[in-house]
Amino acid sequence: MNRRKALETLRSPIVAFGLAAIVAAATSLSVPSGMGTMLSITLFCIVLWVLTPVPPSYTGLIGLGLIAVAFSTDLALVGFQKPATWLIGFGLLMGEATRQSGLANAVGRTIATESIGDSSDADTRRTYRRLLFVLALGGHALAFLVPSALVRILALAPILRELGSWFDSREARVGLYLGPLFGTFYGSSGILTADLPNIIISGFAESIGGHTISWSEWWLHMYPVMGLVRVLLVVGIVYLLFRPPADSAFDVPGADAATDETAATDGDGAGARTGTEFGAAERRMLAFLLVGTAIWATDFVHGFHPVIGAVAVVVLAFLPEIGVADFDTAGGEVDFSILFFIAAVFAIGDGLTETGFTDTAATHLLEFVPTGAPLAVILASVFLITFGLTFLMEGVAVASVLTPVLIPYIEGAGLPFTPVLLAETMALSSYFFPYQSAVLIVILTEGDIGTRELIVATVACSLATIVLLLPIQFGLFSAFY
Repeated sequence: MNRRKALETLRSPIVAFGLAAIVAAATSLSVPSGMGTMLSITLFCIVLWVLTPVPPSYTGLIGLGLIAVAFSTDLALVGFQKPATWLIGFGLLMGEATRQSGLANAVGRTIATESIGDSSDADTRRTYRRLLFVLALGGHALAFLVPSALVRILALAPILRELGSWFDSREARVGLYLGPLFGTFYGSSGILTADLPNIIISGFAESIGGHTISWSEWWLHMYPVMGLVRVLLVVGIVYLLFRPPADSAFDVPGADAATDETAATDGDGAGARTGTEFGAAERRMLAFLLVGTAIWATDFVHGFHPVIGAVAVVVLAFLPEIGVADFDTAGGEVDFSILFFIAAVFAIGDGLTETGFTDTAATHLLEFVPTGAPLAVILASVFLITFGLTFLMEGVAVASVLTPVLIPYIEGAGLPFTPVLLAETMALSSYFFPYQSAVLIVILTEGDIGTRELIVATVACSLATIVLLLPIQFGLFSAFY
């Protein structure tokens, strides 16, 4: 039996569910009381999320049921009370409105026209490289304005899907989708306000440890390596993994029609609309998105959660007479099943915390940190501990649980606050499997890509970061502290 056949057998529902049940039973028997029960449910879901015999959202639904039976419905449904869950829900509606309004298509045409010029004379691979690089830098630049990676992913996904559809090569479609999204996601660790775990860690540092990490300090410490260089590294990896064949083709829809229409007006342009012009609905949708961006970018003034900005965009986009999309048809076009996955992830995180597992695990793991070792070794230890916990909980939950335990440890050991907490941050942006991050699940749900393709890309990007960039970053910290 070859490897592919063995993997298919392992992923079959009978084998995968059987393996998940065995792991869960063994955990429940070896770990006492409620902690063991919660951990067994967690591992049961993780096995199914990794092997994916059923969709991740369906596994989440099973997890919610198990938590409700073993503990309480309040704990099982706690994820539906989290703003982040509904940020994703409203973000899905934002993406649908962007598609219905035609803005995704218009932005794609504009980017293509500015980046590649005349599509009839362009080489497919060269065009792909240009678009990949420009879009990735654009997505990364958006991280300076929009303080939530989830929002950025949901805003960019419709545009990237549209651009990818112009290529007949699947490799090009996957690469143009993943490259910019990875650029805005993996590069967020270099910007304090670019992702929620960063904000949580800096908030705990100030409230518990009395240590303030300013935006500029974070940027100087992290952005050169874990921001800009990491984005370039990720884009290079995506290009190597998903490179279109030399004989593949692409076509910019509407470009020829726009040219013919412009020529027919004999240069007058009255009433004509070229491929790079936006219609009324597209301009309105762009204005609605800018309203949301203004709310997200000024959160330091009003303190609103990013979900408020998403709600504002959705209300405006679907408002009769003023909006650009039909709310009655949105339910049939948008797959909201992802909310069951997100809710299960948060319920598992809260359950592990309530049963005392996370505090116990974090405390015991920190005992392995060699406090007398060089700073680089200490930072690597903190990174590995955090990284290990991300296999059990979503990144936001890890930051919320580990940081309050880590800060007293830093104080007691006399370690420098900033580099140790930043080592934790780096681990929270180095994921391997989609279930580890709500952002990765959204990327998987929003695009026409396979789970295997996403896992290969995340593993490659995370391993490259760990092997190539972490030694440089830890070396810089050792030189400065």
